[in-house]
Amino acid sequence: MEKRLIDQRCPVQVGVSADPLQPIEKQHRVTLRVLKILQDREYPTVITTKYPTQLVEDDYLRALDGLPLVIQCSISTADKGLLKRLEPCAPSLVERMRALRTLLDAGVHVQFRLWPFAPDLCGNVAELLAMAKDAGARTVLANPLKVYHAGGSRELLNTALGRDYLATSPLRYDNHGVFSVASYEDQVRGLSKLQGLCRKYDMQLLTGDDYILTREWRTCCGIDDLPGFEGFAKWAYLVNGWRISQHTDFETYMHRLECPWREEFEQEWDKGKLAEIMPELLFHDEDKTYSRFKQCVPHQEKAESSAAVCPEP
Repeated sequence: MEKRLIDQRCPVQVGVSADPLQPIEKQHRVTLRVLKILQDREYPTVITTKYPTQLVEDDYLRALDGLPLVIQCSISTADKGLLKRLEPCAPSLVERMRALRTLLDAGVHVQFRLWPFAPDLCGNVAELLAMAKDAGARTVLANPLKVYHAGGSRELLNTALGRDYLATSPLRYDNHGVFSVASYEDQVRGLSKLQGLCRKYDMQLLTGDDYILTREWRTCCGIDDLPGFEGFAKWAYLVNGWRISQHTDFETYMHRLECPWREEFEQEWDKGKLAEIMPELLFHDEDKTYSRFKQCVPHQEKAESSAAVCPEP
């Protein structure tokens, strides 16, 4: 499967679980070596980081030359004091934006990642968007803050804020097993306000769960229409979801699309997994098909609301 994905030049993402440019990179330079390998093959790459300043050093800029690359720069808040407490080792907001502009001038695609997104912590979002746009970003990526119960993340957050965040936040946080996240209603409210600001600055908003339906079935990272990223997996349901209408079955969905894990994907399909993560979809267990709603309803309300919300024809 991995070989087939590589053969079709499906982009590689660096920094999904840990920042690849954090201070220890200055000593070990692992990411620099990886970039040189990718550069030799001109292989499409996405880097997610709070440290874009590392990439504007000469050795890194040379490694980026000719590499199809997207930089997603993460920032959690416009509050400079709070930013230092939440991201104590990361560059300042101004330094990150200046680095993005340098990378843009070097031919890199740049995106602004408001991730994690907590409306009560992010401060003056309009200021953030204005700075990101000036730096060349036209896409805003946002996903809600998830406070995990294990690993000490809640304790670290509370220490940075000087208070018990979940107990004092004006948002209602719900327990989802391994983490707590803002309620569906609070997420929709916060993301809708963010969407309005993005429209003001002529920027596109993409979110992970797409509760406010801004993606139009594109990927949540918005790379599938960028030059050099044509090898994105066209069978992926977040891209190919436009095929789902009324009682769409797996064979119709996958028609003329090559998927290196077709059997595993079909198993997920038959379990209704797409409907669990895509708020527009309704799963029909009796025939293992999906239908798509015109509007979004909370997951728990789908069954009760199916008569009131008309699927698209």
